Amino acid sequence: MQVNINKDEYVVTGVPEEVTVTLQGSVSAVTSTALQQNFDVFVDLEQLDPGTHTVPLEYSGVPDRINVYIEPVEVEVTIEERATKEFDVSLDFVNRDEIEAGYEISDYSIDQNTVTVTSSTDVINRVATVKGFVDMSGVNESFTIDNVPIKVYDNEGNELGVRLEPPTIDVSVEVNDPNKNVPISLETTGESAENIDITSLELETNEVRVYASEDFLNNLDEISTMPLNLSELTENTTKEVSLDLPQQVRKANIENVNVQVEVDQVVEETYEDVSISVQNQGENQTATVTNPSNGAVDVTLQAYESVLEDLSGDDIQLTVDASGLDPGEHQLPIEVEAPNEADASLSVENAQVLIESEE
Repeated sequence: MQVNINKDEYVVTGVPEEVTVTLQGSVSAVTSTALQQNFDVFVDLEQLDPGTHTVPLEYSGVPDRINVYIEPVEVEVTIEERATKEFDVSLDFVNRDEIEAGYEISDYSIDQNTVTVTSSTDVINRVATVKGFVDMSGVNESFTIDNVPIKVYDNEGNELGVRLEPPTIDVSVEVNDPNKNVPISLETTGESAENIDITSLELETNEVRVYASEDFLNNLDEISTMPLNLSELTENTTKEVSLDLPQQVRKANIENVNVQVEVDQVVEETYEDVSISVQNQGENQTATVTNPSNGAVDVTLQAYESVLEDLSGDDIQLTVDASGLDPGEHQLPIEVEAPNEADASLSVENAQVLIESEE
């Protein structure tokens, strides 16, 4: 559709892109005209002032022997003064959250920071945003993309039909994957179970490499584990715990870490026939343990395994105190001297001791 008007000064809207043209005449004349298409359909706006007008659709270049019917017969058009203005171009990265894990946009550049927008004064006044769009789905390296189309929008996000110079921009995007090695801190909760002493909790891996923004990494000193429940540790074992990765971490080289657990358990050990020693009998007195007849009892010690592992019966002292006793038989309590960390029990709590005078 042709529009007859001074296009350097005016912008016209309302002119349809297509119309229906019916040719009526002899077969040969119509066929020849249709095939050659040497005719034009136009609206003549040369003599009209800016504003809205209803104008007929006209044609030229059709032989007089052919009748021409155009649908629609007339159209409503709006004539406005043409305006041109320069606008800054911005860039919008779509699907930014779908960039490959660990990567981020570090910088970008465009070959044109401004574009010239040409349209009616009314449309120019409605321009709010001029931008290009770059899809970041799956991106994991820097790239350059040419001929990115520029779009123009009003304040409500409606795209405006305008003339742009240039209509496209070339974009270069720099992508990197900021990362940092940080120590792992083992977090625990609860208390060790009864009769269990946790002697060692050692991480098999002491560092984790995390990927996040530069700003976040600059303030990151360590990564903690999820709490390890101490009450569940009752034997030497290996426990797997998850890392408590902050939401800002896009990726980490490990998500779990093994903890080597060493515990010391309370055990019982019985030492048979530990001899009883009589102490502090008077001068010129002899003392003999008569019951138990062998002068010895069994001693059971309860302590952490590490306390008892190198202990023998020789390390246990059993004594009875005969101070101030007259000659004769006496029932005396047996006293035990064992490592402080051990609880001792005896097969016999008292010993019968015979005190005799020496002549």
